[in-house]
Amino acid sequence: CYYVSLTASFMIQPVSNRHSLAVDTKARQLTLRAMEGNVENEEDSLIRARVDEAWRFAPKPLLRIGGKGVSQNHGNSLGELLTAHTVVKVKINSQKLGTLEDVFDILKDFVEKGKANISGIELIHVRKSDNTIMCGLEGTMDRIKAGSFPPEEPPEELEEPLEE
Repeated sequence: CYYVSLTASFMIQPVSNRHSLAVDTKARQLTLRAMEGNVENEEDSLIRARVDEAWRFAPKPLLRIGGKGVSQNHGNSLGELLTAHTVVKVKINSQKLGTLEDVFDILKDFVEKGKANISGIELIHVRKSDNTIMCGLEGTMDRIKAGSFPPEEPPEELEEPLEE
């Protein structure tokens, strides 16, 4: 009889006959717990995959924040960009402004006070390694979770050869 050891790596080890029932029961319990946990992990990984897809949908940062900080002009620009693109990457080129989440909160205040008439924005994703955040219009994260954003690209129309 063999059992599977659920550690960082899976190992199959022989078990003596007298302990096989206890070990099999314990392995089943561990497997069931792992399987129950995988349901949540699968859901989380699906959401992560959809957020990654949205990240790739916005090809590059359209707004950059420098060392001088965030101004109302940044808020106005972000509002206009969000109206046109739904999601926008923002590159933060300074560590002086606090965390990336802090910069988002400041931007959010400026966007809501700005000229674009946007009721709210939300933080979709933070990529600390790039000092980049992705912002979206309010409700975009729900659309990402539901799988309705980013929109599918329309199929390319085939050009028919010209007849001479």
